[in-house]
Order: sequence, then C-alpha cells, then structure tokens
Amino acid sequence: MRPFIVAVAASLLVAACDLTPPAQPKAGPAAEATSNTARAGAFAHSQTGDLSGYYLPGAQVGPDDFQLTTVFVGQEPEFRDWEDGKRSATFAPVMLEFLVPGEQTERVLPESYSVSDGRVRMTGTSPEHGRVTFDARLDQGALSTARRNLGEGEASAMTAVVVIGNRTWSGVKLNWQGGD
Repeated sequence: MRPFIVAVAASLLVAACDLTPPAQPKAGPAAEATSNTARAGAFAHSQTGDLSGYYLPGAQVGPDDFQLTTVFVGQEPEFRDWEDGKRSATFAPVMLEFLVPGEQTERVLPESYSVSDGRVRMTGTSPEHGRVTFDARLDQGALSTARRNLGEGEASAMTAVVVIGNRTWSGVKLNWQGGD
C-alpha cells in the first residue's frame, strides 16, 4: 500500500506543478506597439499623415550666438530606423538647427522625442548652451495649405515653446517649407 500512496502523492505533486509555460499573447498591433516602445525608449511617433519638411521660425529664437534656424521633421522610414536603433551622429528624424558665430550651423539631435498629428516634442543638448527643449502644436489646416502652395502658406504650421538652457521663447511661429 505504501508504494501506491507514494505514486499517488507524486502524481498529485506533478499535476499541481504544471511545467507548461503560460500561453503567450498573439502578436498584434498592441503587442507590436509595446515591443516598439520598449525598443524605442524615449522615442515615439504616431502621426498618421506626412509632417515631413522644414519648419522655419518667423522671428529670432535664441541668444545672438545660438539662433534657431530650422526644425526638421522626417518621414516614416527615418522614424522607424531611429527607433530601431539605426542612428546617425549627424541626422535624426526630428532635429533642430541653430546658427552659431562664423555663419556655421549646429544640429541638436534628440535625446527624446514624441511626434503625433497634433504635436512635436523633442529634447536634446547643445555642448555650449545646454539643454534644449522644443514643444510645438501643429496646425494641420495651415500645414495642408502650405503643402498645396509649396511653402507659401499664410498661417504658421507650428506654434512652439523653445527652451535653451534656462531661457524660454514662447509663442514661436514656424512656417513649413518642403526643402530643396
């Protein structure tokens, strides 16, 4: 009788400790988004339309020795590459360009960004001027008009707050231009 009790106890113990791994959820849009977010870290984009182009400020933004000249927003493949870790030391899907003394430009690449149909946010660092943040609202109507008119839109496509170091420029208007 004793071997029978040991066999029954062992069977119950094995049944209680199901060694089958738990079922994994099927990969779908939600699972892929979670995976992309984990890979991307501080980089995310969710725009459904094409926001690509150059956005130019209508007035001086920044101190005399570090003036914002261009905000660049890239296309979908550039965002995917960046978020997949394929990064350049000189180019990013969202970046800011500044005019520095000597008619030179300095690019500030993102340490983080978030881009959607209605907003573009980015943070980066300039070696000389420290932390740079850009937070803009997009006006889709003005962007559409500018695209139709090849950059000759009447209204600003973006309105932003730009912070360079400890100084803030609010209400910065930027017009869209397609580029070269």
